[in-house]
Amino acid sequence: MKFSAKSVFIFLAFLILKSPVLAFQIPSNDTRQSAFQLPLGPNGNFFSKEGQFTTHAASGDGTYYSKWGSRAGRSVWFKFKAPASDKIIITVEGQESYIQLALVNSKDEELASSAFGYQVTSEQLMYSGLREGEEYFIVVDNPLEGKPLDKFTLKFQNYLLTKCTQPFVVALDQNGNGKVTTDDLMNEECYWPCAGPGCSKELTKSTFDCDDLGENYVTIKGIGANGITYYGTTLVKVVDNIPPTIAARNFRANITNGKYIEVDPKNVILWRCGKIGSIPSPDPAPGAGASLFFQDPPCAKDNCGIVSFELSKRIFTCDDLGENEVIARVVDKGGNEATTKVIITVVDLTAPVAKGKNLTVNLGTDGLAKVDANLLENGSFAGCAGFESSLSKSVFDYNDIGENEVNYIVRDDRDNMATAKVTITVMDTISPVVVSQPGKMYLNKNGRLEVGDARALVKLCNDALIMKRSQFGGFEPDGSNENVFFETFFNQEGCTKDNAQIGEIWIEPREFTSANLGENEVSVFVSDMAGNSTSAKAKLTVLPFSSTCKKELWAIKSGDWSDPNIWSDKEGGEASGVVPCETSIVNIRGQKVDFISEEESTVKTINLLEGDDPTELYIQVGSLKVKEGMNQKGNVTFKESQIGKLEVIKK
Repeated sequence: MKFSAKSVFIFLAFLILKSPVLAFQIPSNDTRQSAFQLPLGPNGNFFSKEGQFTTHAASGDGTYYSKWGSRAGRSVWFKFKAPASDKIIITVEGQESYIQLALVNSKDEELASSAFGYQVTSEQLMYSGLREGEEYFIVVDNPLEGKPLDKFTLKFQNYLLTKCTQPFVVALDQNGNGKVTTDDLMNEECYWPCAGPGCSKELTKSTFDCDDLGENYVTIKGIGANGITYYGTTLVKVVDNIPPTIAARNFRANITNGKYIEVDPKNVILWRCGKIGSIPSPDPAPGAGASLFFQDPPCAKDNCGIVSFELSKRIFTCDDLGENEVIARVVDKGGNEATTKVIITVVDLTAPVAKGKNLTVNLGTDGLAKVDANLLENGSFAGCAGFESSLSKSVFDYNDIGENEVNYIVRDDRDNMATAKVTITVMDTISPVVVSQPGKMYLNKNGRLEVGDARALVKLCNDALIMKRSQFGGFEPDGSNENVFFETFFNQEGCTKDNAQIGEIWIEPREFTSANLGENEVSVFVSDMAGNSTSAKAKLTVLPFSSTCKKELWAIKSGDWSDPNIWSDKEGGEASGVVPCETSIVNIRGQKVDFISEEESTVKTINLLEGDDPTELYIQVGSLKVKEGMNQKGNVTFKESQIGKLEVIKK
C-alpha cells in the first residue's frame, strides 16, 4: 500500500466582541515521521497513562485500510520494535466514538487492521508473526463523521494465545508465599510454536509474596528442539484470602483539654507481637532439670501484615464520660479484616486554666464598685463540668481609685483552682454635691484675710470629711458590711457630700482686705479625691480684727497662730476674731497650730490636750513666751525648729 505524507495545517479562529483567540494544538505524533516511540517493558508490554493520547485536531491523509469503514480523517502514529513473542494485542480505550486501528511495517505495508463500524469505547487489534527486533507502526484513526476522540489510553501486550493460557490466580499461604509452574499457566492442548517434549519452558517469575498482590505479567520462555526461542506473556493474579487475627484491650482515655480526647487505635489494638519466656517450664519431668518454654501473647497479626488499625469511634467528648463499647478493626493488605469489641472508659482530668482580662469600673452614687467576676473571663477552661469564677477582691471604694491587682480565680467541680492576675482600674466620675451656706471671717491684725480652708461656707453632711484615706483600707476580704460603712453618709440630703471623699474646699476670690469689709459674694468649690469638682455661690461676711484680749481661747481648727479665725472663747464655738494675748489661757485639742511670727508673743498658759484628731503645736519661726508654763496631757506633739523657740517664764 502506498504511503502519502500528511499535510499539517493550523486553524486560527478570531472571535470578535472581546472573545479570545482559539487555537487547537496538533498532536505531536500526527505523522508517521513524528510517531510516538513505545517504551516496551522487560516483558514486551506498554500501558500508557489513562487518557494520555488524543486525536483532537489531528490531520488525515485519506488513506484507507482493508478493515476500515472510512478513509483516514484524524490519525496519530506509534512505532515499536517487535518483542520476541508469537502474538501482540493492541487496545485503544476512550470515550464512545468511531475508532479504526491499523498495523503496518517499515515499508508501509498493511499487516492488520480493525474497525467495528459503529461508535464504541474501545477497539482491539491482534496479530502474530512479527519479526523480533524489526520496526513496526500503529495507526489510530478517528473518522470525521464520529465524535472527536479527545483522550484515549493505549495498551500494547504480547500474549500467548487465549486457548493456551488464561489468567491464573495464586492464593498466598499462611506465610505469605505462593508459587506457579508452567504447567499451571499453559494448556497443553493449545498450539504454540514451542510445543511437545522437545520444548523446555521457564518463567521469568514463579514465586510470589505479599508485595505481588494484584496482577503480575509473567513471561514464558520456551526453547524448542530446533534451538529457536519463543516468548509469551500471561497474567498471574496474586490474592490473599487469609483474614488477620485481632487482639485488643479495654482502654481508659483521659480528657485533659476540657473538650475531647482522640484515641489512637494502636493504643487499644495489641499489635506488638513477640514471645514471652518462662524459666523454668511448668511441671518439668522429674530429673529433666529446668527448661525454657515460650508462648505467644495475644496480638493482631497477619500473613501479609496489617495495613489499617481502626476504631468505630476515635474521638470522645464530655458527652461520652464513662464506659463506651467500641468496635476495633484491622485490615490486611489483601482487604481481609477482623473485628472485636472493647470498652473505652472516658475520664475528665482537665486541670483548670484561668485566663482573665483587665477591667475599668466607676464608683457608683453609693461610693462603691461591685465587680462581677464573669466580666473578666477571657477564655478560661476547667473540664467537662465547667467552672465557677470569683475574685480575690470584688468590692471597691474610694481607697481603691487607680489600678488594683486582683486574682481572677477559676474553680472546677473537683475543687481544683487556678488563678490569673488581672488589673481592675477604679475611677470616680461623679462630682460632689455642693450646698453652700453664709459664713463670716476676720481680717488679721494687718488688715488682710487669705482664705485657705473654706469649709465654713458649705453645709457639710455628717462625717463627710472624717473618712480619711489613712483610716480605711476598703473592703477586703469580700463580705465586709459595706452598707453599714456608708449608712450615715449616704442617707443624708441637703448637704455637701461626695460619693467618694471630699479632697479640698476653696473659694474664689481668696484674698480680702479692709476694702472688703461686709458681705461679699464668692464662688465656693468642692473637689473630690478623683479631681471632680463642683461650685456654688456663697455669702462671705468679712469682719475687722479685734484687739480685745480674751481670758481663755480654744483652737477650733488647724491653722496659723496669728489667724483670728481659728480661735474661739469656748471649745467648739465660733471664731471670735481675736488672737491669744499675754493674759490668755490657750487650749489646743485635736488641731494643729503653727507659730510663725517675727514679733515676740506672750501668753499666760498653753494646754495641749489629747483629742480625736492629732494635737500639735509647732514653733517654726519666732519666739513664743509662756508666763506660767505649758501643760501636755495625753498623746500630743510639741515641736520647735532651729529658728523657733518656746520660753516659759515663771514668777
